[in-house]
Amino acid sequence: MTRSWMAQREGDLPKAQDELRRAWDAGHHAPELARVAANVAAEAKDTAAAFTWLERALDVGYADPGGLLHAKALAPVRELPGYDALVERARKNAREARSTWGVGSGLEKTTPSEAGLSEPALAALLKAAEDSGSAGLVLLRHGKLVGEWYFGGDTHRIEAMSATKGMVALAIGLLIDEGKIPSLDTPVSAFFPEWKDGLKGQVTVRHLLNHTSGLAANRGTLDIYASNDFVRYALDSEVTDTPGSKHAYNNKATNLVAGIVERASGEKMDVYLARRLFAPLGIRDFRWDTDPSGNPVGMAGLQLHPLDFAKVGQMLLQGGMWQGQRILSTEWIHAMGGAPSQPHMPTGGLLWWLLYEDGMSVTLGSDMLEQALRNGFPEASLAPLREIADRPLPQKDFYPAFMAKLGGDSNRVRDFMMKSAPYNLKQAVEGAPSGFAAVGQGGNRVLVLPRYDLVAVRMSDPDERVSDEVLEFTAFAELVLRLVRPEPTAR
Repeated sequence: MTRSWMAQREGDLPKAQDELRRAWDAGHHAPELARVAANVAAEAKDTAAAFTWLERALDVGYADPGGLLHAKALAPVRELPGYDALVERARKNAREARSTWGVGSGLEKTTPSEAGLSEPALAALLKAAEDSGSAGLVLLRHGKLVGEWYFGGDTHRIEAMSATKGMVALAIGLLIDEGKIPSLDTPVSAFFPEWKDGLKGQVTVRHLLNHTSGLAANRGTLDIYASNDFVRYALDSEVTDTPGSKHAYNNKATNLVAGIVERASGEKMDVYLARRLFAPLGIRDFRWDTDPSGNPVGMAGLQLHPLDFAKVGQMLLQGGMWQGQRILSTEWIHAMGGAPSQPHMPTGGLLWWLLYEDGMSVTLGSDMLEQALRNGFPEASLAPLREIADRPLPQKDFYPAFMAKLGGDSNRVRDFMMKSAPYNLKQAVEGAPSGFAAVGQGGNRVLVLPRYDLVAVRMSDPDERVSDEVLEFTAFAELVLRLVRPEPTAR
C-alpha cells in the first residue's frame, strides 16, 4: 500500500494499481487494500474496475458507508447501477462488526441534558463537525456516553494519523510501571548498544517522547516510507543537535520508540499494547500498520473506532483506572499530559499535547521565514507572512491568519513548514493546562479534560470532500469547551 501511494504521488497510476493487484493476488485480502485500489482505479477512470474493487472490499468486511457516499474519488463510480446496494452492504458490515467486536462495550449512556452540556453549543459542534468532513465524533461526560455521530456513515476503524503517537507513549508508561524500563531517563543505548557513543549516547527515552532527541529528521515522511525498516532507519541516522537543547517534531524518533518497546517487553509494540491496554478496555477491532520488516509504525498507522479511542481517553481521565482495574499509573499520566515535558514548547507533553483555555498565543518568527527563503521558498509567497511575523497572536486567530497569508493553499503551507525546518512556531501560555490531547493530521483528536470530566474524540477519513484546511477542524477544542463553559457575559 505504501509503494502504491508513493507511485500515485508520482503520477504513475499503472504502477500504483499493479502494486495493489499483486498484493491482493498474494493473499493480502484486507478491506483497506481493496478500498484504496478502488480509489486508484477511479482516478485512472476505470470505473468498472473501481466497482469490482469495492465489491472485494465489502466481501472481506469493509464497513464505512460514509466513505462510499462522500469520497470525492468515487464520484463517477456512484453513477453506476448497483452502487446503492454497495452502500447498504457497508452498513450491514458495520452493524455486524460492531456486534461481533463489542465496539464501545462497557460505556453506560446518558443524555446531553443529564450530562450538563449546553444543547445549543452541542448543535453548533455537530454542525461544525459535519461541515468539516468529520467521519466520527464521540462525547463522554462523567464517564458516560453522551453520544456518537457518524454523519451519514457508521462506526468503523479510522486511521488515527499522528494521534497514534499517544498510544506509543502509553506503551512506555506501561513498561515503566512494570519496571521493564527503569525510568524516562534511561538512555537509548540500554536497548541499542550501538548508540552508546557521542551525542547518541546522551539520548534518553524522554528525549524521544518530547521531540528533543536532536535526531536528524525531515518534517515530512516520504524518506521514512521509502525505507525498509523504520527502526533501523532511525538508528542509522545522525544525532545533529545536543539532546534536550531544542524542540523539533520528529516522526523518525517516534518510530524508534517501537523498537525500544520490543526490546523491553519481548513483544512487538502492537502485540504488547493489545495485551496490556486494549484487551483490558475491551478494544478488539483495531489494525496497526507495519513497515516492510514487520515493525509496527510509531508515527502513525493505528486504525480503531472513535468509541474505542474515547475509552482510552476515559481511562486516562480516571487516573489510569478502568472498571475497578488499574491499567496505568497516575504518575505516568501526569508526566505525559499534566505539565510541559521540556522548556522549549509549553504545549509539549510526552507525545501528548497540553491544552490551555486562555492566554495562549502563537508567533511566527523571522527565523522560520529566513530559513524557508534559504531553502528555496519564494520571496513572493513569504511577503504576506512578513506582515504577521514576530507578532504574538491568540491561538484561535493565528492559524486562520497564517493560512490566509499563504492563500489557503495546504500544499504551500506544507512546503513552507518543510523548508523552514528545524525552526518552529513559538508558543506562550498563561495558567495551568486544563487537559491534554492526542493529535493527528486531518483533525484527528482525542481531548481529555479532567477539569470538566469530559472526553471528546473527533476522527476523519481523507476522502477529499473538503479541503485539507477545513478537514483540520481547528475550532474543535474551543467548540467542545463551549459545551461546559458558560458564554462570557457582555459588558
